[in-house]
Amino acid sequence: MDAPVKFEQLVQFRVPTSMSAAIDHAAKQKCQSKSDYVRQSVVRQLEADGIAIRAPLLMSAHFTTA
Repeated sequence: MDAPVKFEQLVQFRVPTSMSAAIDHAAKQKCQSKSDYVRQSVVRQLEADGIAIRAPLLMSAHFTTA
């Protein structure tokens, strides 16, 4: 098993309670942490916007963009 990736930068933002609950629910459905779920969503949106990222630096052992 791969060692977990450590992320250096903390990004925080506020959302309505209903959005936080929806993120919790979606993450649980995918057996992911809330952080991994949000990180995956951001990566997908960046790619959709044409912004190239270096995926290995952004992923934990359980994170995929496929």
